[in-house]
Amino acid sequence: MKQKQYILVVNAGSSTIKFQILHQDEFKVALKGIFERIGLNNSFYNIEENSSKRIIAKNFPAGIKTHGQALSIVIKKISHWQRKIKSVGHRVVHGGEEFIKPTIINKTILKRLKNYNQLAPLHNPINLSCLAVCLDKFSQEVKNIAVFDTAFYKNIPDYAYMYALPFDYYKKYNIRRYGFHGISHQYVAEQAAEKLKKPLTKLKLITCHLGSGSSITATRFGQAIETSMGFTPLEGLTMGTRSGDVDPAAVLYLMKKLNIGSAEMEEILNKKSGLLGIFGYSNDMRDVMSAAGYKISGYQVRRKFNQKERKRAQLALKMFIYDIRRYIGSFATILGGVDAIVFTAGIGERNSTVRRLITNNLKLNQKYKILVIPTNEELMIAKEVSKLVR
Repeated sequence: MKQKQYILVVNAGSSTIKFQILHQDEFKVALKGIFERIGLNNSFYNIEENSSKRIIAKNFPAGIKTHGQALSIVIKKISHWQRKIKSVGHRVVHGGEEFIKPTIINKTILKRLKNYNQLAPLHNPINLSCLAVCLDKFSQEVKNIAVFDTAFYKNIPDYAYMYALPFDYYKKYNIRRYGFHGISHQYVAEQAAEKLKKPLTKLKLITCHLGSGSSITATRFGQAIETSMGFTPLEGLTMGTRSGDVDPAAVLYLMKKLNIGSAEMEEILNKKSGLLGIFGYSNDMRDVMSAAGYKISGYQVRRKFNQKERKRAQLALKMFIYDIRRYIGSFATILGGVDAIVFTAGIGERNSTVRRLITNNLKLNQKYKILVIPTNEELMIAKEVSKLVR
């Protein structure tokens, strides 16, 4: 009897690693887990193994410093699966124009991918560190395959992805809109088609991936034609700590006023702006909404907010909602109508109040459905890996 073959999926975020082991053909989940608070004190992991019905958990009070160390701990803990794992799928945020298809990674290609670290500084170095660990820990027979968040946007037309900068900057430096969260947007678009019982090739969809990082994508007849994120994952909506759209002249003005360089400005735009920058206390939407006067079921607020904080929370929430409505309206015009608006990711899936604030009196040119679909990037990555290894 042929031994069952499995895919390990590694999905690394800024302070987490989500991982699953799935059957290569049936995509049934055999094991899943998450390693949280990487780089912080009190790191921990949880692993659920379906075959043994075991739940394994461990805390690290002093913290685990890097994603590479965290993934090494996970691989050691699941070593009894190592013989069955025939391929490892990795989410990689940025592949530029060079990498638009799932790609088998070796050490040479890994070096080439490092060229894109500066375009996604919060994510790509982490993704590549996990790839490096797996190249080291698994035998050469096990294929390590990168699936790129930018790949879903490979068919966006040039007039949509180009910036109105001197054309030579695009030719020399590849400055253009790339788009991100593509694995998630592609998955929920396909799921929306199933729910609507229509072919994806006949649908016009707006998918809203709303979390700490947020983006919106317009998909027409199965092809992404526009998205809110751009050259990096910084452009677009107001996010947890990222500014979203800002007049470049304001950035230059601030650099002069604060007498800071590009690294310091990048830190402000990526880590000190967004909901955190406006509210001041937290980038967690639950804190923002609690301070703004909304009740969040099952969430205990750690403190009372003063009047100034309440007003700033209300402003942060209004900005977040307004940006999303603005993009939905714009994308509906580009699509020439909308069959459904799809919400996914942490805020999009679990926060019904945010969804209501976004869609309340949102009048588009035709009737449309509102869908909530939990994203499953790990399953999408596994499917792409399975296609390639076959």
